Formats: sequence, C-alpha cells, structure tokens
Amino acid sequence: MYFVRVMCPIVLAALMTGAAACDSPTGSSSPGQPVAFTRLRAEPFSLSYASGLKDMQRIVVRDANTWQQVWSSIWRGSSPEPPIPQVDFGSEIVVVAAMGERLTGGFTILIDSASETTAGMSIRIRSISPGAGCVTTQALTQPVDVARVPRRTGAVAFDERTETQECR
Repeated sequence: MYFVRVMCPIVLAALMTGAAACDSPTGSSSPGQPVAFTRLRAEPFSLSYASGLKDMQRIVVRDANTWQQVWSSIWRGSSPEPPIPQVDFGSEIVVVAAMGERLTGGFTILIDSASETTAGMSIRIRSISPGAGCVTTQALTQPVDVARVPRRTGAVAFDERTETQECR
C-alpha cells in the first residue's frame, strides 16, 4: 500500500525529513507558495463525523486501489456507502485527516491549506475541540476530512494546528 499513516510525532518527524515516498513531478512552485486543493466537502465542516476511522490518522493516497480501501474504511458502518469520488492519480493525490474517536460531538477536523516546501508539500490540518461551555451531543464521533491535491515531487508533511471553540 502506498499511503502514509502518521500516528505519533516520531513518524511525523520522519515525514518532514523526507522519509516518505516520492511522486513524479507534475508541477511545482517556490517553497511557501500555496497549492490549490479541493476538499470533498465545501462547507467548513468535517466530511463526516461518524467515520470508520477510530484512530487518529494522516493518510496520503497515491493510487486507485488504496483509495478504494481508504474510502471503504471511512464509511465502514454506513449503509449505503456513498459513491467513491473519481480521482486522476496521474495528476492528483488524496489526503485524509482523521481525528480519531471522541466521546462527544463538537469536534471537527479540517484540511485548511496546502503549500510547497523544499522537501515536497505541507498540508495544514486544523483540529477543533469544543470549549467548556459548549453543548455537545453525547455520542461517540470520529471526525474525518478528505481533500484532493496536485501530485508533487517529494514528501507530504502535515502541519498540525489545534484550537478550542469558545461557546457562551
């Protein structure tokens, strides 16, 4: 399988030093330049709050077979499974950010941006937790977000940001 799972800071550090698999170039810019990306959900919410991904994961999908496996994992437990979005893996890759299982609602994960780096590309992930005054559903949730980004040469690193939503 050609995807990368980031489950701890050590693995993330390995990605940042270029230990991840490389792609063939289809275009590049200067480091720091934004890379256009398309989230599978246009609204500023996670793609799903009830995914089959119960662990925190960062996945880079580079081929159709892996994409089918990851898509099925995201929708495990849902019936019917939504149709899989078509991706041209000759020019694109898919990135998946799963927050992991939470004991309540109110949690969100978003793929915020993508930018060029000297080693490849950086994907900014924003994880939002409910504040102490927030009213949340009392149900297990597994927030996940998915985006398509242009294929680039080099590693894909994840830049993690966390914030707490203030509720009054």
